[in-house]
Amino acid sequence: MENTSKDSGNSILSGIITGQIAGLIMAVVVMAVFWIVLGKSPLYPVQVIGSTVFGAAALEGFHLGALIAGLVIHQLGPSLFWGAVYGFVAKGLNITSAGAALLFGLVLGAVTMIDAYLLVPMLMNRLHGVDYWNQEVPMFWDWAAHLIFGASFVLYPTINRWLSSRSKAAV
Repeated sequence: MENTSKDSGNSILSGIITGQIAGLIMAVVVMAVFWIVLGKSPLYPVQVIGSTVFGAAALEGFHLGALIAGLVIHQLGPSLFWGAVYGFVAKGLNITSAGAALLFGLVLGAVTMIDAYLLVPMLMNRLHGVDYWNQEVPMFWDWAAHLIFGASFVLYPTINRWLSSRSKAAV
């Protein structure tokens, strides 16, 4: 495949779209774990993300504002950012196969744990004096969720081919 600026745009856009899908897959899995394994509401982990905005109030029963904030923060924050990073790097590495996409996705999934170990604690402690995410989400499940996020990038080559075929059809 020729590396044109249009291909570059497709790679990054493909990464962003894949990141959004991966973020949704990750969220559904975490919600299932909280409900089935941890015995909490499936909406609880999204509300924990929303506690970034609402603090401890987000964790008391159902909190619609925290739910909406959690969804928006997750999808328009980390999922968007890491999807764009994936697309940029995937272009440079010329990732076209599912195997390569999966392997790089798993590496990226591990790298995204910088959120849980550094960024989220710093932000939560600065805003609320306590890190609600790491207080409420067991680290094992956090790792599992991030690796599922990364594994979901196996979809990247299919999405990239689809976008490329649409771009060529539009010309």
